[in-house]
Amino acid sequence: MIDILPAVLLWLVTAWRTPAAWRDSSKRALWTAFLALAVAITLRVPSIAAPIDAALGINNLSALGKHLGCIVAAHAVLTFVHDMAQEKAAGLKSSRLHLVIPTTAAAIITVLFFATPQPHEAVDLLTDYAADWRIATYGAVWTAYLGAALFSASRLCWRWGRQPDAGLLGRGLRLTGMGTTIGIVYAAHRVATVILAFLGQSPVPASTSETISGLLLFSALLFIMTGSTLPASGRLRRWSREYRDLLQLYPLWLSLTEAVPSVRLDPPRRRTSEMLHPRHVHDRLYRRTIEIRDAVLTLSDHAPGSLRDQARAHVAASGLIGAQADIASEACWIIGAQQARQHNEPSSGEALPPASGGRDLPSEIHALKQLARAYDSDLTRTFATKLDHARTLETTQ
Repeated sequence: MIDILPAVLLWLVTAWRTPAAWRDSSKRALWTAFLALAVAITLRVPSIAAPIDAALGINNLSALGKHLGCIVAAHAVLTFVHDMAQEKAAGLKSSRLHLVIPTTAAAIITVLFFATPQPHEAVDLLTDYAADWRIATYGAVWTAYLGAALFSASRLCWRWGRQPDAGLLGRGLRLTGMGTTIGIVYAAHRVATVILAFLGQSPVPASTSETISGLLLFSALLFIMTGSTLPASGRLRRWSREYRDLLQLYPLWLSLTEAVPSVRLDPPRRRTSEMLHPRHVHDRLYRRTIEIRDAVLTLSDHAPGSLRDQARAHVAASGLIGAQADIASEACWIIGAQQARQHNEPSSGEALPPASGGRDLPSEIHALKQLARAYDSDLTRTFATKLDHARTLETTQ
């Protein structure tokens, strides 16, 4: 279970990032890194690797796949870190390993792997076959590339993550740098293990060495995942806030646009569908505020001065004063105007701008949420009941 947990976590992160990587090519480097790491860590699990090798009829092929995955992941992480640093410092002058280097390293270890006789399935390819010079060279090439890529990524992370006013991006780079630094320790540990095994020395039991290797690898992955995700936390908080605002404005929007359906751009969704549709939240919220204001402006044509005076008197009788009273009065005359429109009463020709509002989208949303709360209050419902009762009396007389 402990071996499988990192793999499951990586696959979940990969799946989460897939839609963004599909839409935005600039995010594909990080997605590639997580996909390659997910494959590599999955193939590291013995209960998964052994059946794959048996099914394909090639001993230790999963080990080659794991190491190739690490090469792809290391290059993708380096590319991602370089792009993050460039985002912070335009015109960044820094060297990074060219694509030819990981491609060459991958080709060399593939050739050495198939050139080595492997009569049995190994627990750890690099130590079980370390006496063979081809596997020793294989291990040296793999760890050399891994160490070089991680060292280059670490330099970028620590250099640009400490820039003034780096914010979340800087903290993300520093956390990623901690992960790549631990990755260098992991690569050094693997180099030492391969050299000692090649010399026939085993000062540390194989199980202990494997445990140390696993802990280093998991720690590196944890820091890299956290650091790469941290810069997105600001966007996640903004999305969460806008999603919450979108749902809070839904009842007011639905009620008003049912009275004035012409202001809707799209047919309304049910509340459940609205909750289960997390995409394009900012655009939908922006459109929602426009449609609410358009509906209020249209309804104001059915709110003559007499209705507004009634609304103000009703609110004043409740004891509300100041800005709260203005918002409550607006909610009252809006619901009165809805009733007038519903009963096909003639318009007053007195379309007026709303009493509340904001100069930008955040302040407008804040004003509309206050209006939504007032619209859904007992005070407004009582006013609507009084209007209904008065209309009924007029009809019966």
